[in-house]
Amino acid sequence: MSAKRCMDFLNNCFFSILKVTGILLFKLFFHIEAKSDGRIPLSGPLIVAANHFSYMDPVALQSIFPRRISFMMTELYYEGRGKWLFQLLRCICVKERGSNIAALKAGINVLKNNGVVGIFPEGGVSREGRLQEGISGIGFLVKKSGATVIPAFIFGTYESLPKGAKLPKPSRIKIIFGKPMLFKEGENGSQGQTITEITGQIMEQIEQLSFWD
Repeated sequence: MSAKRCMDFLNNCFFSILKVTGILLFKLFFHIEAKSDGRIPLSGPLIVAANHFSYMDPVALQSIFPRRISFMMTELYYEGRGKWLFQLLRCICVKERGSNIAALKAGINVLKNNGVVGIFPEGGVSREGRLQEGISGIGFLVKKSGATVIPAFIFGTYESLPKGAKLPKPSRIKIIFGKPMLFKEGENGSQGQTITEITGQIMEQIEQLSFWD
């Protein structure tokens, strides 16, 4: 076994332990549950796009999702003390200012290898617990990769750990997954839907899922 394959094996074992621990804790303290309006693809490139009301969102989403997710996250947190952990979890660092070509290339690379990229299209945690406008990064990634998008809405994390809170409190968490979205290129050489249109449609679907509760 090569050194790279050995490291990948150990990394996957580490991730599996964290995932099992996470789902047990979320089941015990938050009674987490998931519902889906369509079938979640278990193979192939996939983008998961969800609302972002709490720092708990990526952990809750990963604990219940059937596949490993490489989350895009802001450098403000990626470059902190937990950088080694985020690297092990294969998170993708997104700059707060300037070009994010490197982050987009990293996301496309994950998708080319039939992986899953997790994005919170609002670009940051909502302090008020209300859905904000989406930013264009997700539209660009979808257009460049052609990957299927799974919209999701996360309930309960804001009540448990809103932005600014230091410790979570028990709250029932529920995640609703929408139907897979596929954006095709235009016919006869046209560009198809614009990045803005793709972003808007994804945000509309996330908002629609908020009415399921």
